[in-house]
Amino acid sequence: MKYLSLFLFALALSAFTACSDDDDPVNPGDQEFIATEADFAGHRGWAQPVSPISGKDPAGLVGDAHGADDEDMTRHVFINDNNVTRDGNGNFPVGTRLVKEVRMADGSVAMVTAMVKRGGDFNDSHRNWEWLMLGEDGSIMDRGANLMDNMCNGCHAQAADKDYVFTK
Repeated sequence: MKYLSLFLFALALSAFTACSDDDDPVNPGDQEFIATEADFAGHRGWAQPVSPISGKDPAGLVGDAHGADDEDMTRHVFINDNNVTRDGNGNFPVGTRLVKEVRMADGSVAMVTAMVKRGGDFNDSHRNWEWLMLGEDGSIMDRGANLMDNMCNGCHAQAADKDYVFTK
């Protein structure tokens, strides 16, 4: 009888927790997306919202970031969903990922960087973007809100009116 009581209690408890608030829709402002290496796998197969950009950055906006001051570099930008739409305020949805590969003249990869719309309260003074350094295979080498001594935030803030994204 003791075991039957324990079984019935456990069954009731599991039914109660199945009806908890966890099944309620999440407030979109509270959502957070924490990217893993799997989220960058195969990024070269993603859409390219702009044609590859070779040589110096014609607008001169990014200084020497991403090889923009080197005539021999080509920058390739990839987005995980080319059909992504900005919200009414012009912001990308949580989970949006952009990857930039910088390739040398011989085609070898010099660097791979990424930005992820993480959401929640992450980096909230910079529209919730997380900055990442990736390996060629999409492995995460470094990440954070203040990556490279806050250089990513500072530079991308020039595109604040475009949700910190220079392309797309």
